[in-house]
Amino acid sequence: MTMQRQNIRCLCRTAVAVLAACSCALSCAMAATARTAEKTDTADNTRRDSLYVMTNDTLYTLPNDSVCPIENDMAKYDYVFLTAMAKYNAGDDEAATLLLDSCRRMMPERSEAYFFLSKQYLRQGNDSLKTEMMRKAAQLDPDNITYKEAMLPEYIDSGEIAKAIGVMEDILAADPERTELLHFMMEIYEYLKIYDKCIEIIQRIETKDGESEDLTLAKIRAYTAMGNDKKVVKEFQSLIKSHPLDSEYKTMFGNYLLQKNKRKEALKLYNEVLAEEPENESALISMMDYYRAEGNDSLAAEQRNRLLFSTKTQDDTKQLLLRQFIRESEQATTDSTQVLALFDRMLQQPQTDTSVLETKIAYMQLKNMPDDMIKTALTTLLERAPENIYARSELIQMAWAERDGNEIVRLAKPALEYNADEWRFLYFLGIGYFLNDDYENCVEALTDATTRFDEKDDKEMAVEIYEMKGDALYSLGKKAEAYSAYEKCLSLDPEKTSCLNNYAYYIAENGGDFERAAEMSLKTVKAEPNNATYLDTYAWILFKQQRYEEAKIYIDLAVKNLNKDMDNSVIIEHQKQIEAQLKK
Repeated sequence: MTMQRQNIRCLCRTAVAVLAACSCALSCAMAATARTAEKTDTADNTRRDSLYVMTNDTLYTLPNDSVCPIENDMAKYDYVFLTAMAKYNAGDDEAATLLLDSCRRMMPERSEAYFFLSKQYLRQGNDSLKTEMMRKAAQLDPDNITYKEAMLPEYIDSGEIAKAIGVMEDILAADPERTELLHFMMEIYEYLKIYDKCIEIIQRIETKDGESEDLTLAKIRAYTAMGNDKKVVKEFQSLIKSHPLDSEYKTMFGNYLLQKNKRKEALKLYNEVLAEEPENESALISMMDYYRAEGNDSLAAEQRNRLLFSTKTQDDTKQLLLRQFIRESEQATTDSTQVLALFDRMLQQPQTDTSVLETKIAYMQLKNMPDDMIKTALTTLLERAPENIYARSELIQMAWAERDGNEIVRLAKPALEYNADEWRFLYFLGIGYFLNDDYENCVEALTDATTRFDEKDDKEMAVEIYEMKGDALYSLGKKAEAYSAYEKCLSLDPEKTSCLNNYAYYIAENGGDFERAAEMSLKTVKAEPNNATYLDTYAWILFKQQRYEEAKIYIDLAVKNLNKDMDNSVIIEHQKQIEAQLKK
């Protein structure tokens, strides 16, 4: 029932506009309270109570004077309620809520205060109190149609379908013209698979509004689910007779017959459609299914290709057929070259968009084909659609893997001309310049990027940008600006080990705060105890602090964990200097 409730809530939302006719509630409730209070004789010395209601900003006094003589509880209630309504209409939610709550406490048997309190809590986003107040109002005045209608979403949300149906029936009894509620009831019954009730509701709608193709299709769905083949056939025949120019219904009927293994009858209908419309897409697809049902795979393939290579077939249909073909090929372990050959034949035809090429690339990536083949296809895609973000990003990633700074710059530089809001290409541009040792342009690109994003929303990217900017600035000899960029990076991510390492090393090299440098460097060693670069940095800082024996321990660990594929000359040199110092 839980999944049903969730989905029925979706149905409910579609009917909110229908069920929101509660604006009349204000006039109803005010009319209920705007009655003349029974006058009673009072002695001269009778004390008339004053009522005070306090909000954060205002003390409301319901006065003891000749303008508003509050002679009894009903008069007090009416005065406070009408004041609450004035605040409600003025949008003063705080005052309206407090005044309505006072009404509730003054006369807990009156329903209208609960009703409007529920609307106030709805405004405030307090769903639990909204529901509690609405249920109380409906409980106190169970015959009130306005309350019943307001309760309808509550019943749906809580899965109280029987109550929801009862409410709609009550509303229809009071207002038979509300046939939209019948449509809603039909949807509920269809979703709940109570098909006999669904049929009953459809018949009621037809009695009121007449037959329609939508209602007939709804009946066909219900009768099909009920297994009532005679009724299904009758409804299809009626639909085809009443819409002789719409071939779609003949095709749908044929599909139904094909599912029932009545292949000859289905083929007759398909042929009738294709005789009048040789390029009818739905009928051609159905013929493909017919050939499969007959076990004639070669004719089914011909039919599929006819659709795929036709310029009249919609792009969405081609994509559907391609995905179906790929799925079947995977299940049959078909040679991928056959699939690629089909793609290539299609791409030789005039293309209205790049969807076929994109599907081909996705297939090539799925099959882990060689990078040079995928790169060629991506390059073709980008040439045809230079605004394609995916193709450009994939090509940049390939260039980054090869450390090809020139290619990254070539790809990233024009990106903003086609995608002005995609500032991430400035980051890629910065990477390209950095790989080319073009630090001035790198800093310029990254600085531009920092003006285009929100650091909170794009924190991870911001961390990377500030770190790279710091590295580029340091390479330009702009030490203070580099340190500022590193500080910005670490303010966003205090555990960014690569930034901690570089910042600590540069501080040590330039005679800065060795204690802070050691603290930052030790963090990186604890995070990655086998990282030779981080071990070397910490050893070098200890060396600068003249802690030579400790430095020897960490530099030896660094050498032990060297990556043989990297240039390790700096680490080896540091080891020599530390050992030389220990020998003195």
